[in-house]
Amino acid sequence: MRRIRSIVTMLGALPFIGGMSPVFGAPACADLENKKPELRLEYLQGQKSLLDRNCVLYAIEQLGNDHYAPAIKTLAGYLDYRKPDPPNFGSPTQPLIRGHSEWSGSIYPAGTALAQIGKPAIPQLVEVIAAASTSDLVRNTAGDVVFAIYRENPADGIAVLVEAAHKRSDPMDSLRVMDQARRQAGRCTQQGRNDCENAVLK
Repeated sequence: MRRIRSIVTMLGALPFIGGMSPVFGAPACADLENKKPELRLEYLQGQKSLLDRNCVLYAIEQLGNDHYAPAIKTLAGYLDYRKPDPPNFGSPTQPLIRGHSEWSGSIYPAGTALAQIGKPAIPQLVEVIAAASTSDLVRNTAGDVVFAIYRENPADGIAVLVEAAHKRSDPMDSLRVMDQARRQAGRCTQQGRNDCENAVLK
């Protein structure tokens, strides 16, 4: 019975990590093509305001595809870096077609990259969630990435957040992480909701 519940929960979470909509074409960057991950990471570590947007998006996408763990901290700094809408987006010739509306990685591609890297990204995501300086947008996106990483069993991801919250020495940091655990529990499918809510209470 638990296996069936886990499968249903997983199916409810899969849209969060699915492929991008056709309206978001893969970015191209001749300067970074055929480069090693180290050089793509080095590019992202430059001054953001001076970087080419297509090259930034290309580097983020490729680092995720490579599951390049050394990029985790830098990618976390790009969680509010938005993929631009194409020209005439929302017009009759370019209808509003996106991935799942609740998966923020379809808009902020660093979220998808971190989800592809997986569990090694969890400690940095927790730091982002806990920090007082983090914006609500970035905090929620970081929480969404945790949810995506544990998409096969979201309750486990929520338990990880709860455990991390209990380990924080600063009460406000702990509260911010717990708030995100509760938020993610509210996003579980109906079939997995009890497991998610129970994970919050541990």
